Amino acid sequence: MSVLSRYLAWFGDQQLPMQVVSTVLLFGLLFVSGVYTLGVVPVVVVAAVMVDHWYRAER
Repeated sequence: MSVLSRYLAWFGDQQLPMQVVSTVLLFGLLFVSGVYTLGVVPVVVVAAVMVDHWYRAER
């Protein structure tokens, strides 16, 4: 199970307030990491998620 799948499974089990907090923290983390690294970390995260989905679709 990928990290994204685990996060989405956990996210689905949470109530709305925790989902909102989790989403804000996730996007905040991506924004801060993108500002400090000139956008390299978010690009790597998006690329990893795309490769993960592509790999799982091939199976």
